[in-house]
Amino acid sequence: MTSASLVWNYLVCQIRLSSWKLCLGLFCFGILGACGERISEHGHAINQIELDTLEIGRTKRANIIEILGRPSFEGAFNDKKLYYVSQVMGTPVAGVNTTKSRTIYTFNFDENDILQSIDLKDKESGIDVAHIDEKTPTPGNTFGVFEQIFSNLRRGQID
Repeated sequence: MTSASLVWNYLVCQIRLSSWKLCLGLFCFGILGACGERISEHGHAINQIELDTLEIGRTKRANIIEILGRPSFEGAFNDKKLYYVSQVMGTPVAGVNTTKSRTIYTFNFDENDILQSIDLKDKESGIDVAHIDEKTPTPGNTFGVFEQIFSNLRRGQID
């Protein structure tokens, strides 16, 4: 082999090695970049401009629904209240949803459906709610196939 072909072979080998290193680096960077926390927003976030259009003692219930949209929920026992809830949830990789921020606006009305007051609760002043898994645990759902067969045999339910 000539020295030129040896140099050429060396350069080709170095380019291949560099391209593999580059691909491996990009793959690792992509994996690490995908390991971020997912943020999701729920509900209706009321901004200051919308609040400025509301006047206590003048604004009617229908006007608030027209401006802010349908409420998150209405009072169950006291129909003179509208609630607008917004929250930001964060889900770490392979983790449980956590509430980053929560805001609850309560609009109170009199008997003529005229706005009397606006109450604001945030995450710190609200009540913490325990997290429950997506599935409700029920008895019997942890049995395997063989456990179910043998349990039925013991009870004499297989004909």
